Amino acid sequence: MTTISEPFDQRTLRTFFGRIPSGVLALGAMVDGEPVGMAVSSFTNVSLDPPLMVVSIRNESATWPLIARAEAIGASILAESQGACGVQLSAKEADRRFDSVGYRVTASGAVVIDDASAWFEATVSEAIPAGDHFLVLLALRRISNGVDRSPLLFFRSTFAAVRHA
Repeated sequence: MTTISEPFDQRTLRTFFGRIPSGVLALGAMVDGEPVGMAVSSFTNVSLDPPLMVVSIRNESATWPLIARAEAIGASILAESQGACGVQLSAKEADRRFDSVGYRVTASGAVVIDDASAWFEATVSEAIPAGDHFLVLLALRRISNGVDRSPLLFFRSTFAAVRHA
């Protein structure tokens, strides 16, 4: 077993963080009549009362400020068959992220991905600075129910599927 104590560099830390499996969440909203979206892999539930989720967003994100000003944000937990969608929503060309992605728009303008494992509609409750990211608390307004698709995972810098023991 290799042990690395402080100080460690960012590459070593990134490799370490990559060993923590996470789901893949697509955030999306209609902004100026166009769908705007991004994929994130750092999110979790926070509270039942009030219902809150948290997502971690890079400070340098050019997409998040656009999404954040929308009336409502769609958040879709991608299904294990949606790796290509995760790649597309992570593309550098933000204006092409929805070119081959199936989605629908809710009445309040949230964008949710077709065939996702689960989805919710939310509003921004609070943004908290956290190093080179900020944590965004999302207040849930609506959630999906009854979908039975395994989620897509992000693990060791690649997509993976859930394996049942």
